[in-house]
Parts: sequence; C-alpha cells; structure tokens
Amino acid sequence: MKANNSLITYIESESIKCLDGGTLTSLKEALADIIACTIAGRNTNAAEISKEFAVSQWGTGNSSLILYRERLTTAGAAFVNATMANALDLDDGHRFTKGHPGAVVFPAVLAVAEENNISGEEFLTALLIGYEVGIRAGIAAHLSRPDYHCTGSWGAVGAAAGVSYILGLKGNTIGNALGNAEYFGAYSPMMRCIEHPSMLKDGINWGCMAGVSAAHLAKAGYTGIPSLFTQKEAEGLTHDLGKNYRVNELYYKPYACCRWAQPAIEAIREIQTKNILISTNINKIVIHTFTESAALSKDYPETTEEAQYNLFFPVAAFISYGEVGPKQIIDHLDDPKILSIMDKISVVIDQQLNEAFPEKALSMVKILMQDGCTYQSEIMQARGDYNYPLTAEEKKDKFFRLTTPFLGKEPAQRLSETIQNLEYMKSIRELMIAIEEKNMST
Repeated sequence: MKANNSLITYIESESIKCLDGGTLTSLKEALADIIACTIAGRNTNAAEISKEFAVSQWGTGNSSLILYRERLTTAGAAFVNATMANALDLDDGHRFTKGHPGAVVFPAVLAVAEENNISGEEFLTALLIGYEVGIRAGIAAHLSRPDYHCTGSWGAVGAAAGVSYILGLKGNTIGNALGNAEYFGAYSPMMRCIEHPSMLKDGINWGCMAGVSAAHLAKAGYTGIPSLFTQKEAEGLTHDLGKNYRVNELYYKPYACCRWAQPAIEAIREIQTKNILISTNINKIVIHTFTESAALSKDYPETTEEAQYNLFFPVAAFISYGEVGPKQIIDHLDDPKILSIMDKISVVIDQQLNEAFPEKALSMVKILMQDGCTYQSEIMQARGDYNYPLTAEEKKDKFFRLTTPFLGKEPAQRLSETIQNLEYMKSIRELMIAIEEKNMST
C-alpha cells in the first residue's frame, strides 16, 4: 500500500531520550493537565452513562477506568476515560487543529500501555508520538476537507499512532493502523453539535476507541486505506517529525467552556483589572468576536454541555464568580445571578477578528453601565495559547484545583511528583497506583 515513509520511520524510532529539556517539560505539562481534566470529569453525567455502557458492552480486561473500580478491555477503557477527559471542556487544544489532541490520545495510549505493562519511558514516548501525529493529522484534515469536523476524526489517527508504537507495529502495518483509524474515526457534523450541544461534543470518546481498535485490527492483519498523510494536502507536514515538536504549541484552558468563548472572558477580566465592576450596575454588554464564537448558544443552559457550548453563560458566570470551573457548569446552571447578566449581553461579528481565526481566537467587549459610563477592553486573545501561555504556577494551580477535591491534598501532590518522574518508572502501573490511591468509587 502507499505509505508515508518519514511518518512510518518516526513512529518506529521515536524516543523521549532524544528530546530537549523544554519539549520533555511540555510533554509532562500536557500529561499532568489531561490527567487532571480526566479526574475532574468523573462527576459528570456523561462519564457515568459512558461507564455503564462500556461495562455492559465491552468485556473485562486489564485497563483501568480512572476513579472507577471496573477494569475493561483496551477499547472500553479508552472510551470511558476519553469521555471524562473532555467532559468539562478543560482539556488541552491546538490552534490549527481546532480541537483537543490530549483527550483522544492519552486515554488510548494509557489503556494499551496498561494492557502491555510498559515502562514510564515507553509510555511517554507513545504519548509524544500520539500528539505529534495527531496534531499533524488535524492540520491535514482541515486542509483536505471542506467542512469543520470534530477531534474524533483526526484524533483517532494520533491515537492509533501511539498505540502502534506500544504494540510494536512496523512498516505497512502502521500504515494500515493509521488508515483504519481515519476511516473509522468520528467524521461528524461538528457545527450542528455546537448549535445543538449534547454529550456527543467533539466525538473524542468514539475517536479514541476507534484509534485503539484500528491498531489492534492492523496487528491482526486487517488492511486499511492509505492514510491522509499520503494525500497531496499533507505534503510537508511530516518532514519535520522528530525535529519540530508541536506538543510545544498546545494551549491550556483556564476555563471550563468552549475555547471560542474564552477571549470574551479575558476581555471581561481585562476590564475588571482596571475598573470596579459591580454586576448589578451593568446596563449592557456587547461582545465583538469572530463568526464561530458568535455561533455558540446564547440561551439559558439546561445541561453541562449547553453551558460549555455557550457564549453568554461563561461570560456571565465569570462576572458573577470570577471563575468558570466545574462548579459553575455543573451546579450553577439555573443561578439567577448568572441568568440575569446573560439577559444583558449581545454579540457583534467583527471582520477583523474573523481574519485572525483560527491562528488566534480574539474578542473585544464593551460594557455600558447604568450611570452612563462605558468600559471597553483591548482586543483580547484566549489566555493559555502557546504564544500567550499560562504561567507554570497557573498550570500547577489548575492541576491541584481539579485533582485535590477527588484525591485529597497529599495524594494529589504525590501524583504530581509521579508525573514529573515518570520516565524512571519500570511500569506504567505505578502511575495508575498514584491516581487510584484514593479511589472513592463503590
């Protein structure tokens, strides 16, 4: 079959031993963030439904469901953990993929790593491969397909790449795994889910399961199509594999909502740093933003997913509470304080901001007060982008903010230390022991 030789060689030969210190730090930051997001996603309805489904449909195995007692086959565990990883919409992303590589790559690699009891070094290498291939697959997919498609489509390819490394696949068998994953991936009508938010979200759990399954099928001899990396649109995307690490380009989300709403939150935050903003004195809020952001819901949310894929709710929640975290999108859906502020918000599509997207997600906000004063922000970028990053302390704070309520302070600290020293561990199961030290599931 037609193959991309540079890609195949990369998957066969990559090792974290070759990484510079900065890239290894970026990889561990990505791992810490996605683990924290997965743990915090445990309390969502989507996680519970997915767990019950997976337990009933997939057989028992050696792969853990994070903070659940059940162990399933690799495909089942990947499906459940991927649901949790993306459940709060707090997981990492990459600007040019318009999606979330970590939530689809990490659960796939983790499930198969446990099944095969590989070392921490091998796990980190597989995770790196999944990120690097997955991000490039996302870029290639958007170049070759006319509509906007979800992470589960291209993310499945990244998941299959990481799993292929763990399974020791070679040559054309890797090509088959990637081709299978692309074909089986969740090629979904993403904008329809944004207009009508649901637990389907970004197709991440199905794409993750598809990536795991694709690699196992390839190992058994199941042939696939030539992957998207063999297509004209992908020319040049794999030549820098092992040289230019795109894991360094990830963004990290400070707020539990769609990335497209976050520039407006930053605009509010910028106004609040310069002015005393009393919410009851606000007369009107006007958000100037790009088309995709303006397409988010403006209605009162009835579910966590409707709160996440919303423009007005997270802005109003931030004005009300100074944060948009799990508590706001799970417990404050009918909060009258938030809903009253939503009633005062309107949106304007700005062509200048359209032209900057997707390289940058930008918004500007004007606030008109009842006393006639007007506050206007600068044009603000979503905080956490690789060129507008969270500080190391902010990343650490997010990790403990998400994990401590589930694990406790000391176990969360030990988990953080485990992640930082993972490459020295003989078995990936040491990571799972750290996560499950305080498994509260019955």
